[in-house]
Parts: sequence; structure tokens; C-alpha cells
Amino acid sequence: MGLIVDKTEIQQVVTFLNDIQEGLCEGEVSPMQLTELYPVIRLLMDETFKAQDLLLASLEYRAR
Repeated sequence: MGLIVDKTEIQQVVTFLNDIQEGLCEGEVSPMQLTELYPVIRLLMDETFKAQDLLLASLEYRAR
């Protein structure tokens, strides 16, 4: 995943976080999903800092 620049990429992050949350609730999170989570958090941290965007900040919080 590159820099978040459009709604499509933001939606991909939201979908990924929804999948993780659903898996956590059902006890079915794969180790691969958890491995992929840190780069998403890092990306959100960087983009939130650059854009000062509350949506990105809330997604970062949710991912953490």
C-alpha cells in the first residue's frame, strides 16, 4: 500500500480494519492479518501527520 491519496485507498484500509475486527470478535484472526496490521498503522501515522486529517487519525486509533 502506498501513500493514501484517495477515497479508494481509504476504503481499502477501512475494509481491512473491519476484517480484523470481525476476526477478533469471532476468534478467527490469521497471523498474516496481524503481520499486515503494523504497516497499515505506520502508513496511517505518516499520512495523518502530513494531512492533519481527523478521518485518518481516527482510522489510526482504530488500527492501534
